[in-house]
Amino acid sequence: SPRDNGSGSPFGYPATRRQFLVGAAGVALGTGLAACGGGSSPSSEPSAAGSPKRGGNFRLGVTGGGAKDLFDGQNIITKPDQARLVSAFETLLTFDDEYRLTSDGLAENVTADNSTQYTIELRQGIEFQNGKTMTADDVIYSLQRIGTESNNLTGFAATASMDTAGLKKLDQYTVRLPLKTADSTIPQTLASYTFGIVPVGYEGYPSEQIGTGAYKLKSFTPGQESVSERNPNYWRSGEPYFDTVTITNFADSTAQVNALLGGQIDAMTDLPASQVQVLESRQMKSLISETGGWVPICMAIDMPPFDDNRVRQAMRLIVDREAMIQQIASGYGFLANDLYSPFDDGYNDTLPQRTRDIDQAKALLAEAGMEGLTVDLHTTNGAAGMVSLATVFASQAKDAGVTVNVKNVPNYYGDDYLKLAFSVDFWGTRGYLNQVQQGSLPSAPYNETHWPPTSGEGSNFESLYNQALAATDDAKRIELQHEMQRLEYENGGYIIPFFGSLIDGYSPEVQGFSPSRGTLNLASYGHGYRTIWFG
Repeated sequence: SPRDNGSGSPFGYPATRRQFLVGAAGVALGTGLAACGGGSSPSSEPSAAGSPKRGGNFRLGVTGGGAKDLFDGQNIITKPDQARLVSAFETLLTFDDEYRLTSDGLAENVTADNSTQYTIELRQGIEFQNGKTMTADDVIYSLQRIGTESNNLTGFAATASMDTAGLKKLDQYTVRLPLKTADSTIPQTLASYTFGIVPVGYEGYPSEQIGTGAYKLKSFTPGQESVSERNPNYWRSGEPYFDTVTITNFADSTAQVNALLGGQIDAMTDLPASQVQVLESRQMKSLISETGGWVPICMAIDMPPFDDNRVRQAMRLIVDREAMIQQIASGYGFLANDLYSPFDDGYNDTLPQRTRDIDQAKALLAEAGMEGLTVDLHTTNGAAGMVSLATVFASQAKDAGVTVNVKNVPNYYGDDYLKLAFSVDFWGTRGYLNQVQQGSLPSAPYNETHWPPTSGEGSNFESLYNQALAATDDAKRIELQHEMQRLEYENGGYIIPFFGSLIDGYSPEVQGFSPSRGTLNLASYGHGYRTIWFG
C-alpha cells in the first residue's frame, strides 16, 4: 500500500504517504517535544562569539533513520533525510527564523502576475556543485520532477494547483509558472525544503548528487552515515566554514546523548526535554526552538458520538491545557486554542481562549443524551507526545464521567487511518491555507476529522477557502481566514491543547546557532550548515 513502504521513518513506524506530505513543510514534533514560552531560555540564545572561523569536521548525530534513508533534493522518507537534503540543496525562496518568507534563496523575485500566474526571476551566476550555471531550464526540470505523480516525491500534493506542463522559459533566468487554479500559497510552497532546485537530468541517490548547496556529498551509507565536503563554488561570499559535515545515524536519544557527552559528535537532534538539565550541567548547550508543531486529538464530525457538536464541544472543555504542557512536554510548550498555524498572519486570536469547564462539559453531554459516555481513543508511538497526550486526556476525562479507552495501535497508518471516530495524530507547522489543503477539505489527503460538514454551519468552509486562495488583497484573505477559523472553533473536530517545539543539544565549541519557528531541527540545520562554525 502507498501508506506503507518499509521501516525507515522519523518516528519508528513504517514510512507512509502521510509522512511524505508532512515532509513538504517539515516533520512535526520529534522526540524533543517542547517549546520555550517566550522563546528565550538562556541556553536557546544564539551562540555568537567573535567572527566565524574556517575548518573542521562538523559531526551531527540523528535518530529515526534506517535502511530506507535516501539522499534526494526533493524527497524524504526518514528524518535524517531532512538533515542531509539541506546540506546539498536549496530552494527558490526561504523562511527566516520567524517563519516569514524571504527572498534569500535562489530566486531574486517571485511575483504574482495575476491570481493564476507567477513569474520567477533567478539570481544570476549561481553554479551547481559541478560548475554548471543554474538557469531557467533547471527550475523547470525541478518543478516538473516534483509535479510528476509517478515519481512519488514529497512535494507532489503541493503542486496540485500548478500547471507544471505549461512552465515557460522567458529567458535564461526567468520562468513563467502558470496555475490551473488560483493559489496564493505558491511562494510558501516554493520555500518548502523539499522543493530543492536540481540540475536538468538529476536523479536521486545512487546517482551523483549535485545541488547548489554549501556541501557536496562525498559518501553515503543509508542507515549509517553520510560525509559531505565544502562546495568550493558556493555562491554566498565567505560561506560555508566547515571543511566537512558528517551525519551519523543513532539508534536512540540515549546513544546520542552519550556520544555528545563523550565528544564523538558535536551536535544532536531531538534532545528529550527531560535531558536538558543533564546536558547543561555537563557544560553542553541546548537549542530550544518554539515551533507551531501540534499533536491533535481528532474527532470525526460525521461519526457517532462526535456527529453531535455538543459532544465535540464537551470534549474540548474537558481539557486542562496547562496541565498537559507540564505532563507531556515537561513545561516546554505554549497554549493552543483548537486552531492550527499560530504564526500565520491570518491566525484568529480574537476567539476566546478555551479553558477547562467540567460543569459545562457535563451539561452538554447530558443535553446530548451522552452522560457516562465510553469511547475508544486510537493512538500510536509515532511522534513524541502521541501516546502521552491520549493517556493524560483519558485521565482528565474521568472528571466529566467520560471513560476513554486508549488503544495503542502499532500499524496505525494502515487501512483504518482516517476512518476512526477518535484518534491522535501529529503535524508540523504550515501556513493556514497550506494546512487546510492537507487536512481540512473533502479533497485533503489527511482529513482526520471529516471536516467540513456537508450541511449546516461550516458547510460553506470550502467556498471560503477558494475565495481566500484567490484573494489578491491580504486584508480580504485574512478576513476570510478569520471566518474559516471561527467555523472550526465553533463546529470543528480538532482538539489542539498546545504547540510544542524542537529541542536539540550541541557542544559549546559550535557557534552560530539561533532558535527559529521553522519545523526542522537545529534551527533548520544551521541553514544548510553554512551559518555555523567552530569557535
